Amino acid sequence: EALSSEIVSAMYEAAESFGENHCPDTYDKYDFESFLTQTIADSFEGEEEDESCGSEEDDAWSDDFLAFCDMGEHKTPILLDHERLVPIPLDNEEEASLPCHFHTREGVRISSFDQLKDVVRKAKESCKDDGESDTCAASSKEVHLHAVPAGRVFMFAPSFVGETFDLPHVSASSGLPVSLEVLSVEPRVFEIYNFFDKEESDQIIKRAKAETSETHRMKRSTTGASSNSVFQKRTSDSGFDTHGSTAQKVKRRCMSALGFDKYEEGHTDGLQVLRYNLTKAYVPHMDYLSDNSKQARHDYDSAHLGGNRYATILLYMSDLEEGDGGETVFAKGWPADVPVEERKRTKDAIRELRESGDSTLLKEGSWEEEMVAQCRSRLAVRPNSARAVLFYSMHPNGVEDKMSLHGGCPVLKGEKWAANLWVWNTPRDGFEGSPVNKKFRDKEEPPASPSNVPVQISAQFINTGKDPLYKEAELYFDESGFWGKIGHGEGPLGANTYEGHQWNIKVNGKFVKQFVIGKDLKQTFYI
Repeated sequence: EALSSEIVSAMYEAAESFGENHCPDTYDKYDFESFLTQTIADSFEGEEEDESCGSEEDDAWSDDFLAFCDMGEHKTPILLDHERLVPIPLDNEEEASLPCHFHTREGVRISSFDQLKDVVRKAKESCKDDGESDTCAASSKEVHLHAVPAGRVFMFAPSFVGETFDLPHVSASSGLPVSLEVLSVEPRVFEIYNFFDKEESDQIIKRAKAETSETHRMKRSTTGASSNSVFQKRTSDSGFDTHGSTAQKVKRRCMSALGFDKYEEGHTDGLQVLRYNLTKAYVPHMDYLSDNSKQARHDYDSAHLGGNRYATILLYMSDLEEGDGGETVFAKGWPADVPVEERKRTKDAIRELRESGDSTLLKEGSWEEEMVAQCRSRLAVRPNSARAVLFYSMHPNGVEDKMSLHGGCPVLKGEKWAANLWVWNTPRDGFEGSPVNKKFRDKEEPPASPSNVPVQISAQFINTGKDPLYKEAELYFDESGFWGKIGHGEGPLGANTYEGHQWNIKVNGKFVKQFVIGKDLKQTFYI
């Protein structure tokens, strides 16, 4: 929820005062978030109801800010850092409230006093540069700082089609600035500009074609939580790239764009690579997984304590022209540029399709034909090489967003390659911290992890100090992810990584040594 400028100003003053009387450097981000939550709660005292915070849709999203931050024991998923949260004592001193965490409008997590002051300072400078214009007056009314309840994840909050979000904190291989543009408010769909490039897509496709393992190679796509059911209305081929170097770079970029300040492998699936040959498609479906009977060990009920897919980032790797098919259609959405009175009914779109002659490859009356009609009348995104799109499958309170129903339109000409990353609001099944349904919690031995879950490996990198070449060495994941300095006299660097990952040593701007992670669960590398 966006906080008014008056509240943010109070936070700023409190941070300044705190810095004068304490040592903020001794506070970690959890201390800071607790302090900030308390400061905001105090600023609400005595004020009238503020429509800028809270929502009438759910009791937990109340006007009481502390109640907003702590949704209660039945609606707060337990994330990996839950034990590090610093509760705020309530008036009766017998109970406490969990704190919110805070993000800029663009998703950057605010985790220190200096960051908070910098956000407010930049807003003031921006207004000052703009003079006395209406734009300045409007922007000064609100600083876009978003509070997110404990156990929940940040989500972009679109206001109108065409709204943009600049993401300077997200680094792409091209070096070009990354930004989001709102394509639709309902469903929430965004285009991500300059997110990945043609070279990266070529590398991902090449690796997918060369993959030979049964669990990861390209084959007929499946559906469902168990990922082993062939569905007649999903006719694409797919495979998974769980730990290729390019896939890992893209996955880390995705997590950064979505507001994570720390990469968590368990919050993602492998990068799913998709191939749609001529006429191949996938009927409209939800990425959110259902388990209404609660027979699975994993708890998928994200509205309460469970975890599910909340965001999908689509990466297109082929150029398809208008009329070639292959779009991603959001079956409950409408094109933003089509007036309400001009929206087409499906039966009218089917009639126009048949008259156009574009459906000769499809059987009349088939689900594929109906999909093409939907793709030409509903909200649809056409594939272009290196195009990226984000959409949400979940509301901020964990409830499934049924407007995210989407499908892969039949390809009418050529071939379509794409990839997608599903991101979860909690660790997914098979990873540490994944939520478990109540009837399984007391069982002594959990079932074996799914076969497509990579094994996490603990790696340590040590500079022996013996070779002068490495006096000022730096450690990188692959060639783009700076990890830390590892020169003479500097402590060992550790990392949780996976088999096949490549770690590189850079000296004076050049990579001079590479380590490739093997199968052992603990590995140590020396320079």
